[in-house]
Amino acid sequence: MRIAFLCTSSFDYPSPRGRWLPLARRLVRAGHEVHLLMLHPTFDRVRMRRFTCDGVHCMYVGQMHVYGLPGERRHFGALELASVSLRGALALAQTAIRLQPDMLHIAKPQPINGLAGVLAARNGARLYVDCDDYEANANHFRGAWQRQIVAWWEDRLPRMARGVSVNTRFLYDRLQRLGVSEQRLRYVPNGVDFDRQTFPDERRVDALRAALGLHHHPTVVYLGAISTVAHGIRLLIDAFAILVRRLPAARLVIVGDGDDRPALMAYARARGLTRTMIWTGRAPPEAALTWLALGDCSVDPVDDTPAAAARSPLKVVESLAAGVPVVTGDVGDRRDMIGDTAGVIVPPGDAQALADGIATVLTDSALCAQLAHGARVRAAAYDWDQLTHAWQTLYQIDR
Repeated sequence: MRIAFLCTSSFDYPSPRGRWLPLARRLVRAGHEVHLLMLHPTFDRVRMRRFTCDGVHCMYVGQMHVYGLPGERRHFGALELASVSLRGALALAQTAIRLQPDMLHIAKPQPINGLAGVLAARNGARLYVDCDDYEANANHFRGAWQRQIVAWWEDRLPRMARGVSVNTRFLYDRLQRLGVSEQRLRYVPNGVDFDRQTFPDERRVDALRAALGLHHHPTVVYLGAISTVAHGIRLLIDAFAILVRRLPAARLVIVGDGDDRPALMAYARARGLTRTMIWTGRAPPEAALTWLALGDCSVDPVDDTPAAAARSPLKVVESLAAGVPVVTGDVGDRRDMIGDTAGVIVPPGDAQALADGIATVLTDSALCAQLAHGARVRAAAYDWDQLTHAWQTLYQIDR
């Protein structure tokens, strides 16, 4: 069968590279013809707009709703945003119509690809939706009208679709309350692409540790977006300020970039953490496990919000694959993801509790080793080779 994914972002973002591409590659192995149709944050600069990745046909067809990569993004004004969004939707729709797919999978229920999917499905393609965030609660909006538009599409697209994939139990339950039957829902959490990840080489990790001056320092790693909208970086900074009073030698390595990085760096300086925090910037996605392996533990700081409950953090499953214990808040599926054997669960939104959880791992080497082993064991459940089986059953649903 011919399957077309309609995506509103590029491989510079976590979901296309960490969720839909691994799934698409395995659908190709199963005998399907798969196309990833995407928008790009700097479409006017992209030279290679069509390429193949392990049998997956990838194509950038238009401009994203923001210009520039995370950390360098420029938001469009209202009129320009409407124009860019409409052109993006039409580009996705026209390309999909030309492909004549058997199935259209809207990758995030958003207005741009939602409109494209509805238009393209008029040719007879079966329509599916993948929900991997609570869009109306997890994004930055410059006006209430933007949030209302996103919420309208987010609530209605799943009810229009033949089948819906979700990455968390929170979204599964939410969609059931909206009227999507259990028979049309598939739970597929985020996983690890073991085929494409570079597993940590001890010599390389040791060299990186030396370059960052981490030898003889208990180390915590955060890997992900640097944002105050949907990621608890400010909470992490507050927790680390508490932790270093107890463990002055501890170091926090922040790997990633985002629009709020300058403000958060200033906040960390104001908390007196200049010498104990290392901001590395963006790292290649295939090197994620190597960066995580720098840590005695990794951290996923979260508040108790619907946006956090709706997220299946790639940083958590990648940390499991790297054999690095995870310290995170008890929100959404996180307790199920790490259990009692792969990390420490703490109350969400509590800087003191987060600091105590990190200290539990950093001060007990035997426990740290035990949790590291448990992390590697639990990672097997998040291999995309296993998760894709549930995804494929979605396409067997009879309406």
